[in-house]
Amino acid sequence: MAALMGTLGACSTEGGGSDGRLTVAAAFYPIEEIVRRVGGDAIDVVTLVPPGEEAHEYDPTPKQLEQLAEADVVFYLGQGFQPNVEKALESLPSSVQRVDLLDELTLLPITSQLPGTDGEAEGETLADGNDPHVWLAPANMRQMSASVLATLNGVAPDDATTFATNQGSYGTDLDELDTEFADGLRECRSRMLVSSHRAFGYLADAYDLTAVAIAGVSPSEEPSAKTLEAIAEFTRTNDVTTIFFEENLPSDLATTLADEVGATTDVLDTVESLSDEQLQAGDDYGSLMRANLVALRTGLGCT
Repeated sequence: MAALMGTLGACSTEGGGSDGRLTVAAAFYPIEEIVRRVGGDAIDVVTLVPPGEEAHEYDPTPKQLEQLAEADVVFYLGQGFQPNVEKALESLPSSVQRVDLLDELTLLPITSQLPGTDGEAEGETLADGNDPHVWLAPANMRQMSASVLATLNGVAPDDATTFATNQGSYGTDLDELDTEFADGLRECRSRMLVSSHRAFGYLADAYDLTAVAIAGVSPSEEPSAKTLEAIAEFTRTNDVTTIFFEENLPSDLATTLADEVGATTDVLDTVESLSDEQLQAGDDYGSLMRANLVALRTGLGCT
């Protein structure tokens, strides 16, 4: 229910703090949750990516551009994760504080899809830059909440005590989730997380898994035939029995690979946005990540 009310609030907020509260813009859902949990009733929130939409290629509407220009603070992830959003931020007035939450995190480089290779497959060029999918590790969500706390304290110091209490409570929730993942993925038959696109590197790094992706950082990136064959051989060699694909995205790549190697498929949620059904069910970051943990434990054969 909190998630539902949050998104409804995002749709109705006009920006500019007409009620005397801060107006804070969040580029997409994980940031929205952090901002709402830390800011609480002291802020109004505008969220750019609507329910069920893919975050990478989202282009803000003219109405949202107006809301951004009237906001006090905008929180986003840089590194080209949302290029259309980043471009829109460049034109905002200087009165709007822009905070790239990646700035305070240790980022993982975009590495080869297959361990032990220098490219996606032999002879192919590897993309430059860092992986932006930081929110899929609960510890990173906690660190980003600390950055949000510091920013809100600077903008609204009178509410600093409230912000600190809220962030402390949220941090405890994230610590508990982190512990659940660490315990749940400690003993597994396989530690190879094969998925349809390269979104789970931080999750894998946090819990000693090896992430292998069929496609690239953006779901729109299509793998070559050479890459597909190399990944198929990798899954056979390492006895991978489950290929994961993302909620709200086509499963064609995962299904094709699974059929070729005799594996099953299962769903992992990238938690980039909540679907209408998830909103109605009262889902949030924690519930979706726990569903991911159940899928991982089953697919990796954890005990």
